[in-house]
Amino acid sequence: MRRTLAWIAPVAAAAAVAPLARGNGGDASIFVPAGRTLLSSHWSLAFAQPHVQVGPLQLALFGSVGRSSVALAVLLGAAAALLVVAAARAAGVERPRWLAAAGLVAVVTGFTRAGWDTGHPADSLLPLLWVLAAADARRGRVLRAGLVVGLSSGFETWGILGVAVLALSPRARDAARGAAVSAGVAAALYLPFVAAGHFEMGRYRWLVSSHSLLALFVATGTEFGWPLRIAQGAIALAAGLAVGRAVRGSRHAVWLVPGAIVAARLLLDPHLNDYYFTAIEAPALVALALVAAGGLPLRGRRLAGEPLA
Repeated sequence: MRRTLAWIAPVAAAAAVAPLARGNGGDASIFVPAGRTLLSSHWSLAFAQPHVQVGPLQLALFGSVGRSSVALAVLLGAAAALLVVAAARAAGVERPRWLAAAGLVAVVTGFTRAGWDTGHPADSLLPLLWVLAAADARRGRVLRAGLVVGLSSGFETWGILGVAVLALSPRARDAARGAAVSAGVAAALYLPFVAAGHFEMGRYRWLVSSHSLLALFVATGTEFGWPLRIAQGAIALAAGLAVGRAVRGSRHAVWLVPGAIVAARLLLDPHLNDYYFTAIEAPALVALALVAAGGLPLRGRRLAGEPLA
């Protein structure tokens, strides 16, 4: 009963709070109409506008459940709480009180509201999905890990950067298999729109904000297009791979790798919006739960299939 309550309590709290504390939905006003297009006979036009910078899975969600702002807020809040608990459990936290605490802290800090408030649930949810994929990769379940990473790219394209967690796989050959699955799933999600000839995502240009770290090196207002986005992603991926190889013997590796990917990405981002930092908060919640449960940063040999706790 206590184990069940550890999952139910945070999810119920997040769902209850969401309708009361939701904001204006941020960029949801862009994604809901595009999602409706995706789910219509004119699906191929869903990405005809460059400012639609999210993936088909998010558009499908916003175009269906998003027809009701309350329903979408509740669903995203509950999903965030559920993923926090699931990620903590995957990292090795077993005691119900610490699992429940992790989920409830996510609710109290507003983490579970961020997805609706900004219209960008990926910032809070994707690093948690990467933690789940990292835990699978460590246990040799590389195909499932690759599938999770591939699907995460369907919410926002940078979700594919989670492929770095496959560095935690027992063998390099296993990592390659998982990466192939991730690439295949991501391709299957986007290629139909590219083939239809109306895929304009690559035409979008960001302007370097004065609040970003890049403004220390380039003039504010400098254009930042997709070639630079790809370079940014490559550096973030390299950071994740490097950390993955360095800490693969640590039980904390499952949150350290996602944290490294996100940190490197934010350091090179042309914008530095407040909600971006939920991507850091996500692995931090898992780390806090693991440390609180007694998971000190010890190193040791971990075999595929061996419990982390």
